[in-house]
Amino acid sequence: MAEAAERQGLDPIQEAIRLFNEEHFFEAHEVLEDVWRVERGEPRLFLQGLIQVCAAYHHFQNGNLVGAITLLERGSDKMRPYPPMYLGIDAKDLIARFDADRRRIEAMQRAENSEVGLVFPRIERTG
Repeated sequence: MAEAAERQGLDPIQEAIRLFNEEHFFEAHEVLEDVWRVERGEPRLFLQGLIQVCAAYHHFQNGNLVGAITLLERGSDKMRPYPPMYLGIDAKDLIARFDADRRRIEAMQRAENSEVGLVFPRIERTG
């Protein structure tokens, strides 16, 4: 998928963000995974974390709360060591949102929260 985006002149990370923001989390995961496979530098772990977060929200969409909780935690933990603004993404605020969503899903799992939905986060990218 990332190769197709590049052939069309699109930035694959920006394409993944577009898919994420449209709540196509599995597809965003796939695009980012293509980028991650060829990345050998510093962004590799950050991208892996973002991939796991995409998978987490996909699990949530499919009712797999345990998978969502686990991957939100793993993904956020991989992204945490990076600067607050990374790859043009406000990572600090995004990680805080992922952490809040994880806690909310944990409450749903314990049946402390009768709501069954989330308002999914959006990723904004600058520069």
